[in-house]
Amino acid sequence: MTTAPGPGIPAPVGQPAAERWAALVLCLTVVLWQTLAPDYRRPVADALVYAGAALNLVDAWVDPARNWLGAFGIQYGPGYPAFLSLFAIADPGLERVLRCLVEPAASCDLGGLTRLFVVQGVFAALSAFLTFLAAGRLTGDRRAAWLALLLVLATKMNAGYASQVLTEALAFPFLFLFLWLLAVLVTAARPGWRTAALTGAALAGAVLARPSYGLLVYFMIATLFLWALWPRRLGPVRAALLTGAFAAGALALLGPWVLRNAVMAGVAVVTAGTNESVLVERLAYNRMTWGEWAVAFIYWLPDFGDGLAKVLFPRDAYIRLSWYDPASFYSMGRGTFAQDLRQAAGASGDAFGYLVREHVLADLPKHLMVTLALAWRGMWAGKYLGLAGAVLLPACFWLLARRGRAAAFAFWCLPGIFMLGLYAFATVNVVRYNDPLIALYAIAVAVALVNLGGLLRGRLAGRG
Repeated sequence: MTTAPGPGIPAPVGQPAAERWAALVLCLTVVLWQTLAPDYRRPVADALVYAGAALNLVDAWVDPARNWLGAFGIQYGPGYPAFLSLFAIADPGLERVLRCLVEPAASCDLGGLTRLFVVQGVFAALSAFLTFLAAGRLTGDRRAAWLALLLVLATKMNAGYASQVLTEALAFPFLFLFLWLLAVLVTAARPGWRTAALTGAALAGAVLARPSYGLLVYFMIATLFLWALWPRRLGPVRAALLTGAFAAGALALLGPWVLRNAVMAGVAVVTAGTNESVLVERLAYNRMTWGEWAVAFIYWLPDFGDGLAKVLFPRDAYIRLSWYDPASFYSMGRGTFAQDLRQAAGASGDAFGYLVREHVLADLPKHLMVTLALAWRGMWAGKYLGLAGAVLLPACFWLLARRGRAAAFAFWCLPGIFMLGLYAFATVNVVRYNDPLIALYAIAVAVALVNLGGLLRGRLAGRG
């Protein structure tokens, strides 16, 4: 793939090898310290589900009489349980602590998790490093790339998942590999099919670890084709070939697993069985009043929003927007409202179809408006970094547009924005679902601050 700039396409930034090595060493040092220095927290909730799934696989791997392929089940993506189980076979200390953790009352030595967390910490450090490479490629500014990296490291997002038994520990490295390859693809003068295929394969790796990214594959196929047609004007044949290469890369990883599910469970999907319960929790939020909807844009501001809403509004205006109050929409989605809805859905014979027809499409305008509010709640990844990034994003686009880089950056932002909207449309959309947006916010803040510094220096020099 050539990277020589074509007409109207800026040359990619050249990051010297020494600079890239320095960034990688910084990422490894900081992320591993952030991962291993604090006391480990005992895994709970979803982590225990993945631990149990991994142990089921461990038993299947070592017992020739068992069907290890069938031991995966169908409710969860195979990526993380497979990784965890193979690690447990190689590290008996990890297997011991996992077997201890799934016993509710057992007292466990969490030190057995250390080697797992070291490997996950390396994955997390590589995720941060790939953000550095993508930032340099997209902005053409080495200073902005370094500042974006420092901001990402300061959030401790990558290390936060490295020290947990959660799918993000494997999904995010694949996702950030996808985002870096996407940055390479959209900044190349003549994007090559090999890069497109690797980009699709990287996204598929994220899907196998965290299946919620599955719809992103379809979204990227559609938008990549349109992007290849305009503004790059590759022509319909080359655009189709490029998009086909992306789809082929994704299919190469996803196809065997989908085929396995079709043969063993009769459904040609990555996962099945959890969509109904997730959607029921989301549908509870459609019961909010328009007054509550308006208050949500204050209450769901990061960190200080709930306190501000308590000062400005009476309790009845915001209490159902909270998490664990018995009256909250979240509690409603797990209580009698959910039970009644599941019962009606189950009686229909097609639970998920019933929920979509009767409670989404039947009141689509309300569902979309609530989706907007839930997207607002979920977008504040990195807390104040998210707030600053959202405020400075228009300035970032304007500054990059002056260098001919805004179109590439805008396209690169689309996956994160799509997932934000999807999570808000179909789930309760907690902030951690959207933590990859931290990379977007960090780049926006970095570009704005670097250019603001240049403007201030220019004015001061002019006055001197």
